[in-house]
Amino acid sequence: MTSKPTPSSKRPLAPAAASAGPDVDARLPLLGGLSPAQFMKRHWQKQPLLVRQALPGVQPPIDRVGLAALAASDEVESRLVTQQSGERWTLRQGPISKLPAWSKPQWTLLVQGLDLHVDAAHELLSRFRFVPEARLDDLMLSYASEGGGVGPHFDSYDVFLIQVSGRRHWRIGRLGVSTTGALREDVPLKVLADFEPEQDFVLEPGDMLYLPPGWAHDGVAVGGDCMTASVGFRAPWRGELANELLVRLTDDEAPRGDRMYGDPRQAATCEPGRIPEALTAFAREAVLKAVAQPLALERALGEALTEPKPRVFFEPGEALPPGQGARLSPRTRMMYDVAHVFINGQSFRAGGRDATLMRRLADRRALSAAEVARLSEGARDLLDQWTEDGWVLPD
Repeated sequence: MTSKPTPSSKRPLAPAAASAGPDVDARLPLLGGLSPAQFMKRHWQKQPLLVRQALPGVQPPIDRVGLAALAASDEVESRLVTQQSGERWTLRQGPISKLPAWSKPQWTLLVQGLDLHVDAAHELLSRFRFVPEARLDDLMLSYASEGGGVGPHFDSYDVFLIQVSGRRHWRIGRLGVSTTGALREDVPLKVLADFEPEQDFVLEPGDMLYLPPGWAHDGVAVGGDCMTASVGFRAPWRGELANELLVRLTDDEAPRGDRMYGDPRQAATCEPGRIPEALTAFAREAVLKAVAQPLALERALGEALTEPKPRVFFEPGEALPPGQGARLSPRTRMMYDVAHVFINGQSFRAGGRDATLMRRLADRRALSAAEVARLSEGARDLLDQWTEDGWVLPD
């Protein structure tokens, strides 16, 4: 395997192997008896789905005391939402060292990226890997005291709402039908100014509600406190993605013969405020050249999609012991395309058996000891380095 090859690299690549990931045609209780293939065709980004007892016997991935400890850490993204008298809300960003009394009603603690810190949360998130890893974001846990919620709002991405303890009353409706989408200006949250729900449900532990983008929803804890796990997805805006990719493309262009703008034929001007046409042409050429490099855009995209979030860190380890299997750290993001393997913001080229095995590691997030033994010497050295970095763990 090689890292960030030059565009002239001729290393042969293996054809895409059959997926070693989830069986997309198996009917799942998680999806109300639908297979992942049926769910994606009928509901994904189309219409909501309520599944009673999607996860029977589900337990919270963490108790409320552990959740409070995470919220107090500056390595964890957290928010505290408190509803005061009437329709007033307050918002406090973490770290949150002191929470309201558990018995106090109408407050909500939100802890983002719980899957990065709690193995049980990562396992819960992994149940939804029938959606491409490039779209899967994180698992957020919402603890709400009696009557707690964050007000009616809508998300720009898909979400699965899983009740893991207590009960929560959900009201939902479509933008343009239940609400205009206008937001209140007198609260520090994105609370809808007008909301007339079309449907409402009370979710018990094990129940799940899927909502496509643009469906307004309002959830309130009823009958005591509750916990709701939210599986969220990444949906980059086109402009933000273009900016990220151009930064990566132009960063890699510099070592390969970059040149500075020059204008030896520039005449004196009586319009000093006008941008020279030659400079505009130079800028256009720079952007087009960066994008035109073979596989450059694909490589930049894969690196961007696997870049760890700012608060993610890894504990260094040691090289993988002989005869041991390997599994990805819950914090590791690994993907691939037809020409590359990507892991935590880095890209590699692989061919033949190495490519097949590394794609399997990305799909299954684990390799058996026998599969590790089949890696080439170079690929095994790379796996050892990832283990030392804490990206891969012995299994």
